[in-house]
Amino acid sequence: MSPGQTIAHYRITAKLGEGGMGAVYRATDTKLNREVAIKVLPDALANDPDYVARFQREAQVLASLNHPNIAIIHGIEQNAIVMELVEGQDLKGPVPVATAIDFARQITLALEAAHEKGVIHRDLKPANIKVTADGVVKILDFGLAKVAESSQAEGSATISMGMTRAGMILGTAAYMAPEQARGKPVDKRADIWAFGVVLFEMLTGTALFAAGETVTDIIAAVVTREPDWSALPADTPAHIRRLLERCLRKDPKLRLRDIGEARIALDEGHTGKNAGATGHTGKNAGATAIAGIMTLVAIVGGWLAWHYSRPTERPLMRISMDLGPDAVAALRLTAAISPDGTRLVYLTRTPDGKQQLATRLFDQPAAVPLAGTDGASDPFFSADGQWIGYVAGGRIMRIPAQGGAPLPAVSARR
Repeated sequence: MSPGQTIAHYRITAKLGEGGMGAVYRATDTKLNREVAIKVLPDALANDPDYVARFQREAQVLASLNHPNIAIIHGIEQNAIVMELVEGQDLKGPVPVATAIDFARQITLALEAAHEKGVIHRDLKPANIKVTADGVVKILDFGLAKVAESSQAEGSATISMGMTRAGMILGTAAYMAPEQARGKPVDKRADIWAFGVVLFEMLTGTALFAAGETVTDIIAAVVTREPDWSALPADTPAHIRRLLERCLRKDPKLRLRDIGEARIALDEGHTGKNAGATGHTGKNAGATAIAGIMTLVAIVGGWLAWHYSRPTERPLMRISMDLGPDAVAALRLTAAISPDGTRLVYLTRTPDGKQQLATRLFDQPAAVPLAGTDGASDPFFSADGQWIGYVAGGRIMRIPAQGGAPLPAVSARR
């Protein structure tokens, strides 16, 4: 098709790409005046009545995947899929660890929604994942998606014209699970494997199983080669390394069984542990655990004090603030607001790459770095708002809210 041609009330404006499951075009919805993406099926598929009937039934299941991290299917017109047009960049690495974890969590939410509907993607890869300018991850192209038998009528096994019989290999070689590469039947654990590969590549910026000159070489690497864990950045948290190892087990029976478990691991697996590869042992582990508990106690205590002392007539406020390019998104507490609602403290990155605290009054445009808070995390205010507490080096520290010398608040001891 070429620009100017139409499919129903959609006018083609440009070709975006082409693959084995059809060509994708940018088009204008002339009724609603919006931009969409249209995947036009190849003639070999569009002229197969059995495939088209099956495809239309299963497209209804895919259209039910109404989730903010999945590109929406608007409908089918003349054997073409009309989809949400996602403006953004293909997912690629390396990205900072915190960014990778954020993107990974959004991917797990999308896959969890699909799996709950009985839909397995089977071709999850960076080229099928877009990141918008706002940092929203969108999974695209369920063209090889398999719909579980329990969610559809008998005889409606896949959206790829039934090509899932034993020995048939579908997908992109470098992201296939070993059982998928062998042509065996797959379930949602194939998506979990692909998720692990995508997360690994977000962190390292290099392909995990792309070595070799042919597809056969890549498949052989997927089936036989173990990941090079030393390629992960040194600051990769231990819980992320454990998650990757569980996602990338070659035996699906030993692999993580549900993508929701990966989401939970991303959310909860970093309880007070160092971001390094080896974690803590003995005294350091106990100190870190105590510091984490004391941080939680201090935060809850500060909140309760503010909650029960605040004036009941205080109005609710909605705050929108640009913290600038040096602000750091943390895994636990990124920022805190003073009890009187006039000051913000948050994590920032210094020019030499160190993480420290900065504070800013809401009625002032500039933030003030808090010298001496290198390595700080999890900031919080004291009940009277005069002090800012934070965790650094396994200890709870405090510093005057307006700046000054840091002092130890609580030492984490055995």
